[in-house]
Amino acid sequence: MTWTALLVRERLVEAADTQAHMIVDRVGPGRIKSLWPVFAQDRNDAYGYGQVQVRYIPNAAAISRAEEAQAWLSALVDDDKGRQIVWARASCEAGKRSFAGWCRKNRIARRSAYRLTDLIHERVALSLCKAEINLRYPDYGRVAQHEGIEGGQIDSLSISASPRSFMEDDARPIDVPEARDMAWAEQQAERRRKILARYEQPAT
Repeated sequence: MTWTALLVRERLVEAADTQAHMIVDRVGPGRIKSLWPVFAQDRNDAYGYGQVQVRYIPNAAAISRAEEAQAWLSALVDDDKGRQIVWARASCEAGKRSFAGWCRKNRIARRSAYRLTDLIHERVALSLCKAEINLRYPDYGRVAQHEGIEGGQIDSLSISASPRSFMEDDARPIDVPEARDMAWAEQQAERRRKILARYEQPAT
């Protein structure tokens, strides 16, 4: 599996979603109670209650992926306007807002904006493939909930991500115990035996 434009788009959407749910502002008196963990009530105690909505807090892996995806825009996209439009599309998809509405508000042609973002996704994917950057899939439990992201790679994720090396099936193994050259080790062992025998000789 290699980098694709869809995968780059999913990573950017995840980055926008992660940034939207990060707690980075100051914690005042009114925010103290929101930082406490949700109390897990018993079924009998919570009978008739509505479903408790727990705020999503990104973990360290999600934050790391978000920082990596944001770095792509600054390193691989030269146009400031292009970076702004790509991030606006990712933010709209992450927040389930209309990207077409954002284009109308900023007086940008919707079709041109979609073509530009698709082209940037392709260029970023090509640059990542050329740089041999390791694949890091987004959290499809979060990304697949957003507009336009169907999570089509979820079914094939276990198949495509299962190989842990690029060695072919009929390739020669790197380490074959039967083919190891033990001459140097045998010489060192013989040298140690001679030294030990010299010290074990009785004094005359």
